[in-house]
Amino acid sequence: MQQLFQEFFKDRAVYYTSRLINKQLARGKKGSDYYLPEVYFIGILEFDMDRNGSTGISRVTERPYFYDVALCDKLTKEIFYDKLGYKMISLPLFNKQPEELKTVMDQWLYLLKHLSTMDRLPSFLDKRIFGLIFEIGEIGKLTEEELMSYEASLKHKRDAESVFNSAKKSGEALGHAKGLAEGKAKGLAEGKAKGLAEGERKKALETAKAFKEMGLPIADIAKGTGLSVEEVEKL
Repeated sequence: MQQLFQEFFKDRAVYYTSRLINKQLARGKKGSDYYLPEVYFIGILEFDMDRNGSTGISRVTERPYFYDVALCDKLTKEIFYDKLGYKMISLPLFNKQPEELKTVMDQWLYLLKHLSTMDRLPSFLDKRIFGLIFEIGEIGKLTEEELMSYEASLKHKRDAESVFNSAKKSGEALGHAKGLAEGKAKGLAEGKAKGLAEGERKKALETAKAFKEMGLPIADIAKGTGLSVEEVEKL
């Protein structure tokens, strides 16, 4: 957004995009091929960019309000590089009346140009599309006292939402902690049971090995220790 005329605005636009392009090159080996993403400068201007700075008179007659600038070949008019563009709108040059607004873009430009003088959203503008920006514009026109009242109301609303969200998160945290505790208790119980089972098995194997060294029948050892015949044979 640019409200006031600036003599070297075009230079400024090129300067900004040049700096941005320079930052887009990937670091290290990834940037060795010089691949660059698209960069576009979008400007909404409240002045005629082509006017003479000293006289205020436009140097170009019938200048369209929309600038769509790209690098192109002067001879063939073909686009030379399609990943850099300047798209700017000069609001003073947009003079369409309500009955001439044929597209959504026309409606946007009409609203941007006349928003500061509107008391309400015109019926020919779709409230579903333009309602929010009109509300923002209305806030921008509030007096200092009205703005303080609005901000206080907004603070109360946000505080209420914060309390609600905090309570909700506390409930979720409590449920999460309860679930963790139950899971930990279950895990400990299962681990303990598994430990006992492994301990009993180890004791049975040691007993079976001792009996086998004593020369007792394998079938009797298996029956006495609860092990299988195959397990005793492997000892």
